[in-house]
Amino acid sequence: MKKYFGLLMLAVVVLSGFLFSSCKKEKTEVNMIVKNWTLDSKTIAGVDVTRDCEENAKWNFRSDDTYVITNSCNDKTGTWSVAEDGKTLTLDGVTAYKVIESSVSKLVIELQVGDVGLTRWTFN
Repeated sequence: MKKYFGLLMLAVVVLSGFLFSSCKKEKTEVNMIVKNWTLDSKTIAGVDVTRDCEENAKWNFRSDDTYVITNSCNDKTGTWSVAEDGKTLTLDGVTAYKVIESSVSKLVIELQVGDVGLTRWTFN
């Protein structure tokens, strides 16, 4: 009986190892971005600078590497990508945001905006 239990435990450990080693971090990071995000806040030095027309803006990152930003200021479309390490989100091959947090329920990105300062966008 001990022999069968030992073999069963060994099989469980080996199968678990295959499951965990087959997941790629890159795919996880990209999958965390693909979503229709709602802007929660836009801050500079901790001060909320969200314009009225940006409130509840939607940033929709699609799985085909395109995005749509919808708000009452104006709408914008383009392409997006995430660096292999998951730390940089690039829009239209030009604007590179630093990814501060990326989870299923929250996305936080930052960008140095000219003389204005370090701007942080938080999405839910």
